[in-house]
Amino acid sequence: MQTAEKREAIPPISAATNPLSAWLFFRRNLSRTAPVALVIVLSVVLIGTVVTIIRSIDLTVLTVYGYNRYFLVAVPRNGNRVDPRAEMTIRAEPLAKEIYRISVCFTNIHTIFGKFPFVLFGLTQEEMPKMLRLTRMKLVEGRLPREGEAACALSVGIARNRNLKVGDVVLAPNIEDSFAPVPVKLVGLLDGENWFAVTSKEFVQKNYFPPLEEIVVAAPTPDQQPELDRRLSKALDKRQVRLFTFGQLVRELRSSLRNLYLIMNIVIAIVVLVIAIMMGMLSNIFFMQRLPEFALLAAMGYTRGMLLWRVVRETALLVALGWTVGVLLSMGILWGLYWWVFEPRGMLLQPMDWQAYKYTVPVPIAVLAFAAMSVGPRLLAMDPVLVIERKV
Repeated sequence: MQTAEKREAIPPISAATNPLSAWLFFRRNLSRTAPVALVIVLSVVLIGTVVTIIRSIDLTVLTVYGYNRYFLVAVPRNGNRVDPRAEMTIRAEPLAKEIYRISVCFTNIHTIFGKFPFVLFGLTQEEMPKMLRLTRMKLVEGRLPREGEAACALSVGIARNRNLKVGDVVLAPNIEDSFAPVPVKLVGLLDGENWFAVTSKEFVQKNYFPPLEEIVVAAPTPDQQPELDRRLSKALDKRQVRLFTFGQLVRELRSSLRNLYLIMNIVIAIVVLVIAIMMGMLSNIFFMQRLPEFALLAAMGYTRGMLLWRVVRETALLVALGWTVGVLLSMGILWGLYWWVFEPRGMLLQPMDWQAYKYTVPVPIAVLAFAAMSVGPRLLAMDPVLVIERKV
């Protein structure tokens, strides 16, 4: 009793000598803890980098076609022009503030998942500045195409993606996947919130067959555009015209990527499960190696709950350090990929995509849970007398 009272009167011990300190085992057993932490780090790096790169598909599509959030495009289904009745419906819509008749042609951009078509909007000289203003773009180098000229102006991102500069040929008969009958030169660079490209409407109608004419419809503000999209989607006959809206783009993108994300989630779940089971087995092995230590502490008066809490704190510290280092290393790798691989090629990647790093959170949680479930029952059933007497 006296001994217990004296022990209670002793002031708190420092972490360096406290037998229940979570740091004690790490400090004395780096050769054991470092490989385990490295496994956690590598699993977090694997999941974080893969998910971020896969999510760049989503980022690419929404950025490349981000201009569509400012307007919708009505495309004729059964002719070269939008049906007059459909056009009357569009012009009668109160939210339809800006309406342009356009003709388009296409070029290609390079993405992480291959070539992707990109639209060049054929506009008149008067419409080009209005459309740039509508899509939050501005001319930063060169000039806009003249009426009927075989020329175009592209976003800086597209030019970097295609490795083009002002004066280079963008489209030509001898370029693969290009349907231009004559060379089309780059005469201007655009910059702003989106990727965008313009060319001469007269040139498109004279050199591309059939000479389709589509209608661009914009609301007074971007916030009102979704409402305009919904109204025209209900009002127009789908047999006469097809509408391309930003909402439709997002839905189709989510639908097309659903299976890819499902496969990714299955792979991540398998990785997390394998790592957690392996860590549980390693924790059990380490516990058996440290059995005399725990038996001695139990014989000294430390309860099994206190010892179990020590194991939980040690594991929590291990997985927290491993997860933190893994996330930081993932960011470093992704920033390196961005600056040395993606950015020079005009491809999109978001190294600080926190949604991607959320996929790594199950790793420390699962490892901690499996370690506690593996060691807990053995610790609670341990008989310190038998261990000390070398009978266990």
